[in-house]
Amino acid sequence: MKPDVWMIQMPDNPTSMYYRGRVEASWEGYNVKYFNAITPETMDKLGYLHFGKKRGTIEFTPTEKAVWYSHVELWAKARRKPIIIIEHDAMLVLPVPDDLLWEKHDMVCLGHTGKNKKALPGLAYYLKPEVATRMVRDAKSIDNITWNSDGTIHGYCDKNGVFVTKHVSQIQNRSIGTTIEHKKK
Repeated sequence: MKPDVWMIQMPDNPTSMYYRGRVEASWEGYNVKYFNAITPETMDKLGYLHFGKKRGTIEFTPTEKAVWYSHVELWAKARRKPIIIIEHDAMLVLPVPDDLLWEKHDMVCLGHTGKNKKALPGLAYYLKPEVATRMVRDAKSIDNITWNSDGTIHGYCDKNGVFVTKHVSQIQNRSIGTTIEHKKK
């Protein structure tokens, strides 16, 4: 049986709804559930993550922090049963072979960027309860988070799973933009 797919989305954000509208039909055959993203306006109610500076010098943007909270909240859901976590711009481009992935691996990173096919771990990934439990515990115990959530997901996939990134592609539309603000310097 296929695991539930949890899509991170922002129902009040036109950019998020544009991407959701573009990708949701690609997930036909899966039970897609929608997770309303944690946003800079709602994350203050949580407060359990502690952020330092990226690479010791760069402040996290409010949206980067909110992305962290959204993923951790979904990891908490995965502590009960295996799920697939996707972002609103994750297009399923090839069927995911159930028998190969779900039974054999505790974690599978499925996503890549559209243009250069580089692995994008936080875009789409399968997660079993054992790994999800460790991920939640570790995130909450870090004194100063110094990397984006994608880096953490990548590290867990390296240690606990596999990268099979040909199945999910990030769609992008430059005229629409993105929902995440990043600081490079």
